[in-house]
Order: sequence, then C-alpha cells, then structure tokens
Amino acid sequence: MIYRAYFTGVVIRLIIQTALAVLVGYLLSDELWFLMAIAGLGTLLFGIHLIYYMNAINRELRFYFDAIRNGDTNLQMKEQVKTRSLKELHRSMNRVKEHIATIKRQNESKERFFNELLRGSASGLMAIDASGYVELANDSALQMLGLPVITHIKLLQQHNGELYKLIVSLPPGESKTLKMAIHGGIKQLAFKASVFKYDEKNYKLFSINDIKAQLEESEMVTWQKMIRVLTHEIMNSVAPITSLGNSLKRFLILNGDSKLPEQITSGDIGGMLQGLEVIEERGQGLLDFVDDYRTLTKLPKPRFAKVDTTKWIQKIGLLVAPRLEAEHIHFRTESSYTHKSFSGDEKLLTQVLLNLIYNAIEAMQETQNKQLTLKVTDYEGGSLSIGVTDNGKGITADCLDQVFLPFYTTKREGSGIGLSLSKQIMHMHKGTLEVYSVPHEQTTFQMRF
Repeated sequence: MIYRAYFTGVVIRLIIQTALAVLVGYLLSDELWFLMAIAGLGTLLFGIHLIYYMNAINRELRFYFDAIRNGDTNLQMKEQVKTRSLKELHRSMNRVKEHIATIKRQNESKERFFNELLRGSASGLMAIDASGYVELANDSALQMLGLPVITHIKLLQQHNGELYKLIVSLPPGESKTLKMAIHGGIKQLAFKASVFKYDEKNYKLFSINDIKAQLEESEMVTWQKMIRVLTHEIMNSVAPITSLGNSLKRFLILNGDSKLPEQITSGDIGGMLQGLEVIEERGQGLLDFVDDYRTLTKLPKPRFAKVDTTKWIQKIGLLVAPRLEAEHIHFRTESSYTHKSFSGDEKLLTQVLLNLIYNAIEAMQETQNKQLTLKVTDYEGGSLSIGVTDNGKGITADCLDQVFLPFYTTKREGSGIGLSLSKQIMHMHKGTLEVYSVPHEQTTFQMRF
C-alpha cells in the first residue's frame, strides 16, 4: 500500500516534470524568452519539489530508526497528514513501534521473572567471565560462600584459598565437593561447572549446593544397612557357638551336678570334640569375616601409569578364557575407545574387571544361551567407559541399592566384599561403578573413569 501510493506520486510528478521540460523546449524554439524563463523557473522549482518528495520517506525512516535505536518507544508518528504515502508509512511505523514496545515489555517482564527465579533459587549460581569478573552471583551463592558481595574471583583467594583453587581449576562438565567452615558451622558444598557464550563473551557458570544434610542422611542410611548386615553375619556365627556351649555343658552335668571323671563316657568325649570342632569352625569364620573387613579399610593407594587399552583388554580376555570355555559362554568384545592408552593402576583395575566378569559368569549359571559382552567406549571429556553385560538372572529393583554395600551378598558362599572393593577402587580413580539390570534379560556393570 505504501509503495503503491509512493510510486503513483512519483510517476505523476515525473509526468508533470516532463511536461514542463517539453514546454520549455517549445517556448525556446518559438523564441518566447519571457515565457520560457517563467516555464524554466517552474521546471526548476518543481524538480526541487520532486527531489524533496522522493527523499521524504527516507527522512521519515531515518528519523524513525534513530528514535528506535535510542530506545524511544514513546515516539508517535502523525497519521493526519495530507500526503497519502506518508500517512500509510506513519501508520505502519506506529504499528511496528507498538510491536517493538510489546516485545520490550515482555522481555522486561521475563527479565524480572528470571531475576526473581535466580534470587529465590535454593541452588547457588555464579557466572564468571574470562577475565575473572563475577557477572552474576545470586543470594544463595553468596550465603553459601559466606560473602556479602563478590566482584572478582581474586577476592576468593583472600577469603578461602581452597575455594579459589577449586573455582579456577574445575573443568566444565565436572563436579567437586568442598568442606568449608562458615559462620561457625560446617558446610559440604558441591560445585559443578559449565560454560556458555552470551553477547560475544565467554562465561563459566558454577552451580553450588550444600549437600551436608543429604550426605548425613545417606551416611546414616548406609550405616544402618551395614549394621544390619554385620549383625546378621555375627549372629550367624555367635548363635551356633552359644547353642553348642549349652549342649557341651550337658555332657558334663548329671542330675544338676558336675560329673566325676569316672562318670564321663567316650560318647561324652566324642560329643564334646565334635562340638568343639564346630565352635572352632565358626570362630575361624568370624576371623575370616574380620579379615575381610580389614581388607576393605586397607586398600593400597593406586599407582597411576599409562595403560595400553588394547593390550589390557586382550590380557583380560586371556585370563577369563578358560572359565568362559568351561561354562560354554559366548563372549565378545566391542571397542570404540578413541585413545590408545589411559591413566590408572592396572593391577587394581584388573581386579575390578575380573570381579565383574566372574560375577556375571556366576549370574548365568541357570541361563541356557549364555551371552557376555565387554564394551569399551568413550565417555564425557575423553574418559574411559567399560561395560560388562550378561543375560543372567539379574538383580531385582529392591537389591540394586544394596549390591555395593559391604558384606551384602546373595551367594551361598560369597563374602560380599567384592563389589564394595571394586567401588572403592573406582572411587580412588576418580571414577564410578554403576549397575543397571532387567532381571532375566540384561544386567550391566558400568565402569567410568
């Protein structure tokens, strides 16, 4: 509409300008100098008017965009003008201005909403630019760090050296915990870092959470579970010993009095010896149990070195090959790990992987078509992920959170420390050991480090 009216106005004015030019030529040919001068002056003035008319829209647009660029959304273009093209242009400009004002109000509303969301968030959030300046730190972050305000991370160096080192060194995508004494109390803070780019600037975003309460609750639950298991194991050994003690007393008592030496028969002696053997056996069981517990608390520190991934996996395959063949298990290895080597303690990691494979073999005792897969892949940030998958009986949902608990076992002759040791070894490698199971279909133990 605007373009059509403007185009029509230009065409009409060009026709008039052309007509005036022709008139000047005609008067010049007839040597009517006075009339030609008047017509020439009219042509010049109308030419100036044509140029002014053609630049009118440009002037309006320049004025309009200057106002928008300066943030003047209160600008109102006059719609009651004589020029039709300008009238339509002003109407369109006012509609665009209203649309921009609406978007601005919506953005301001969203900004207030997100500011309130950040301010009221229970998690601490802190955004730091590449120069170390703190662009954002919500109230929760300041409260957890025990600071009234923070503008640069160098202030953290004076406040808490360990906190400063963690903020500077924590890679994106990773998380760490830090115990801090703040306002006379202890806080266990969990930090997780991520990166993003905004307005051509790179930022590092930290989420901060006080996990002390969760850790204490989790620790209490773990202790309760462990105490139940310990109580079960100890009672299994002590109860028979107590019962046998009462039984052995009967071999030496007659009618409520102690037997004389000549009253003790060979049957009494045989019964006592048999009872003492059982007591010795259960006592040795308790000693073994205590020794297993000591093993859990005295793991050697890992000696990190470069481990050739391919050779290590091949070595594992050779170690388990006789057992796999004897159990008629179809075993396959899949590897898509892109690095030739990784850093770790080969002996300790071999212990973990062999334990997982042997557990998988035992889980498939009643399975017909036994399948075992060892899958080696990349994980986040170039880390190594190893999955041991079998199609055995699996683990029920109510047991999944107990399999790594010390002394918990579903095996008749199991000690219940294998997976606990494996979990500790993975923790010493700054890694994880997790389990996923669909009973009688597929169970996977995943090592990541």
